Amino acid sequence: MNSIRQLTGVALVIIGALFLIIAYLAGWTSSNIVLLIGLIIIIIGIIMHVKLTKSGGKY
Repeated sequence: MNSIRQLTGVALVIIGALFLIIAYLAGWTSSNIVLLIGLIIIIIGIIMHVKLTKSGGKY
């Protein structure tokens, strides 16, 4: 269960990157809101990954 929690941040980063790739391929890049949504998903994923890694590690 703990390893699944740690992978959520990485999964969000991958989902955000895939969202940006799909947005580019579909031609949705004329709207900044679509690009910001992908960026926000990636940032949230990075923050979650760092927090869960720090809380689970021996620092």
